Amino acid sequence: MRLKHVSFVIVLDCKTGKSYVGELHNYNRLGIYFELEAALIPGSEIKILIEDSPYITTPASINTEVIWCNDLNGSEVLFRYGIGVKYSQDVNC
Repeated sequence: MRLKHVSFVIVLDCKTGKSYVGELHNYNRLGIYFELEAALIPGSEIKILIEDSPYITTPASINTEVIWCNDLNGSEVLFRYGIGVKYSQDVNC
């Protein structure tokens, strides 16, 4: 079950050191869906900093791995790419 939660996020690419501002839309016990202006390659290790975190027992800085990245089409989107990530304790950013 996905839980809706809209919040701004900062995404840090662990390999390149680049950071991006995006918007979180929903999450569940396995991962997060957010939107960015930049595409991220599946398999990339990233850290997500959540401005208004929905997590009570988890820090607002979360290590994740990109699972998929889709180009968003439509006139009602703010960002160009929709990205799905899974939580990962193996990511050390």
